[in-house]
Amino acid sequence: MTMPVEDIEVTCPECGHVFMDWIRRSFNRSLPVYFSDEYMDRATSATCPKCGFKVYFETLITERAES
Repeated sequence: MTMPVEDIEVTCPECGHVFMDWIRRSFNRSLPVYFSDEYMDRATSATCPKCGFKVYFETLITERAES
């Protein structure tokens, strides 16, 4: 199941700056909707606007099992 986009508050682990960002907590790669690698990277990480540090979130990515 692909989860909807969710707004989140992020505290940068590098500088401590607090900012708003978004996350998509899971992707179903078997859907006809194509999620590019760039989009998936953006949806599973946040870059601090103050110091530029990039932090990755834990995200579930599912694919249809091959029969």
